[in-house]
Amino acid sequence: MLQLVEYRTQPVELTAIEAAELARMTVGSQDRDGRPRVIERLTPTATPGSYDIQPGPYVGRFQLSSGRVIEVAGRFPFQDLATLLGLGHSTALLHDAAAAGGAGRSLVDLIALAFVREAERICGQGLAKAYQRRAFTRPPYPGVPSATVHLKVHAGRPDRLATAANRLTTDIPANQLVATAHRRLNALVYLDERLGARVRALDPVFRGITSLPGRPPPSPGPVRYRDIEQLARLILDHHSTLPTGAGVTGVSVLFDMSRIWEDYVGRWLRRRSPGVTVTAQQSIPLTDTGGKRTGIADFVLHQDGSPIAVYDAKYRPWQSWPSTDEIYQLFTYAQRLGVHTAALVYPAAESHHTTTTVGPVTIECWAVQVEEIAERQRIRPSPTFGA
Repeated sequence: MLQLVEYRTQPVELTAIEAAELARMTVGSQDRDGRPRVIERLTPTATPGSYDIQPGPYVGRFQLSSGRVIEVAGRFPFQDLATLLGLGHSTALLHDAAAAGGAGRSLVDLIALAFVREAERICGQGLAKAYQRRAFTRPPYPGVPSATVHLKVHAGRPDRLATAANRLTTDIPANQLVATAHRRLNALVYLDERLGARVRALDPVFRGITSLPGRPPPSPGPVRYRDIEQLARLILDHHSTLPTGAGVTGVSVLFDMSRIWEDYVGRWLRRRSPGVTVTAQQSIPLTDTGGKRTGIADFVLHQDGSPIAVYDAKYRPWQSWPSTDEIYQLFTYAQRLGVHTAALVYPAAESHHTTTTVGPVTIECWAVQVEEIAERQRIRPSPTFGA
C-alpha cells in the first residue's frame, strides 16, 4: 500500500502503467461539477521509475487497475477530520480508536471498523422488515386479483391470472442503504486483515438485499439504524467517490475535502451571522456587454434582501495574504455585487485574521479552527419502518 498525505510531496516508485494512470488523475473532473484534481502533480525524477507525487484535497483510499492501493491521509488531526465529515459526536466512530494512523489504522479503516461494529449489532438484533406489495403471475396465487398486473403481463387473457399481496421483507430502503455501503467496503483492501475478514463475514446477511442505484435518497430508517445510516451515507455520498473522468477502474472511498470544507464554512457563517441570509454557490454575472461570462461565489451574505459580503472557502494551507489571482477574483465579485467586504476562509490549527484593502473593497483572510457546530443538521428518524 502506498501511503501519502494530502498536499504533501513525496518520492514514490511507480511502474509505467501506474504512472500513466495517476497522470490522468492530475486533470479535474470533466463534467460540470467542477471537482478538483485527485493528484495535484506527478513529476518524474532523474531516477528511472521514480516520481515526485503531490495529492490534492482528497482523503481516503483508492485502488489502481494494477491492484496497488493508494492511501491518502489528512493533514489535520483525526478529530478535526471527523468533525468536518459530520461525525464529531459519533460514538460509533470514535469509540475505541484514537487517531488516524494509530495502531496501523487510517481514516477509511476506522470508518469501516465503525460500520462493521454497527452492522454486527443490527444483524444480531435482526434486520428491519416492512410489508411491500408484490405481484404474482404464477400459482399459487396469494392475495387478491390485480387487473393492472393482469393487463400488463397477460394482456387481459381470460385463461391467465395475476394477483397482488403484501409480503414481509427485509429488502427495504434502510437495509438497501446499508447493503450498498457494505458492498463498497467489501471491495477495499485493509491494513488489518482481521477487519477485512469481519467485513466479508457480513456477506451472507446482505446477499438478498438489493443495491441502491446512484446516490442514496433521503429516506431514513428505524431509530436503531441511526449510526449505521450516517456511516453508510458518508461512504456512498457524492463527496466520497473519484470525480468523473479520473480514469481509475478500481474501487475508491475518497472524501473531497474541498467540498466538505465548503459545507463546514457555510455552517460557520450561519452560526456567526444569525440575522443574515447565507446563499451558497451564487451565480454572479461578470460582463455587461459582449460574451456572457458568469462567476460562482461560494457564499454571499444578504441582509434585508441586499448582498453585504462575499466569501470564498479555501481548503489549502493558511495564507496571511491573498494571492494576486484571488485579489482579482474577490475584487471583481465585490464590485459586481456592490459590496465592500470579501473574504477567504482557510482551515487552520490556530485562528488568524488579516485584512487587505483594494480601493473600496476590504479583503479578509480568516484562519478558522475546526470545531463541532451545534447547528449541524441531523437526519431525523422516520417512523415508516419498524425497529
